[in-house]
Amino acid sequence: MTDQPEYSNLELIAQVDTWPYYQRDPSAYNEHMKDYYYFMIGGFAAPFGYVHATTISKVNWPKFWTVDETERKLIFDGGDDFTTRAQRMEETLRANPKTDEASAFSGWCDELFPIYTNERVHILDLDGAGVDAFGIVNFACHLNGYVKTDSGIKYWVPRRARTKVSFPGMLDNTVGGSLRSRESPLDCIVREAAEEAGLPEDIARANIKACGALTFYYVYEIALPEDTVPAPFDGEAESFTLMALDEVVSALRKGDFKLDCAMTWMAFLIRKGHVNAENEPHIIEICSRLHRKHDLFIV
Repeated sequence: MTDQPEYSNLELIAQVDTWPYYQRDPSAYNEHMKDYYYFMIGGFAAPFGYVHATTISKVNWPKFWTVDETERKLIFDGGDDFTTRAQRMEETLRANPKTDEASAFSGWCDELFPIYTNERVHILDLDGAGVDAFGIVNFACHLNGYVKTDSGIKYWVPRRARTKVSFPGMLDNTVGGSLRSRESPLDCIVREAAEEAGLPEDIARANIKACGALTFYYVYEIALPEDTVPAPFDGEAESFTLMALDEVVSALRKGDFKLDCAMTWMAFLIRKGHVNAENEPHIIEICSRLHRKHDLFIV
């Protein structure tokens, strides 16, 4: 029986940062993009997302949508104002409800998420049912919590519920969730801390520390009192375990964490000096890929 291979720091990041870089290899980028359509909104020159061809074929597109096979564009005539765009987008999603796992859109979730231009102008909200299908850039907040014990600092690590559709039973960041429309990152992570881990709002707001941002994550830490113990609250997690840092790193290398957790943990390890230029020859590339700029463009 062979030992399970361990991932390097760069391999952990590469598992998440999978979209080809046009500047590095235009042919590889174009090959990857051949099955995608550009999600366009009338009145704006740049795309807002990339939609896979299988999604295009599954949806009953209302009259205010145009599928341009030649230019590989999915064009949304959303009207001239925010409200009309939102209404037409909702009509599209509700006209194509999820009936099985092969449906184009996920189930209606009653949570609105924003769509921005490259200049960060907020032009539209859509329900979470359409976020993945339209390939928009969706922002989230991630929090890692720790406690100082007699044997050193330990980190609260949840195990995802086995019933989760994505990454069931895998390890996760202490708390995390998508940033809703018109919600501040701090309000988002405080809300998620209460919903996922049962952390009281007063403790969360008093102790959460902002640690910057990655490509599409706002990153936070929280030092918790020893008598404040995270616990499964909304069914997202099945348990929380205290782990020493070497245990966390070992679990990361074995692939026990949900893939995108590697981004948050790698940023933490660099921020605290555990990963540095002396012990990681690829640190420049890792840092660049942690902060990849995700402007959407047409080739």
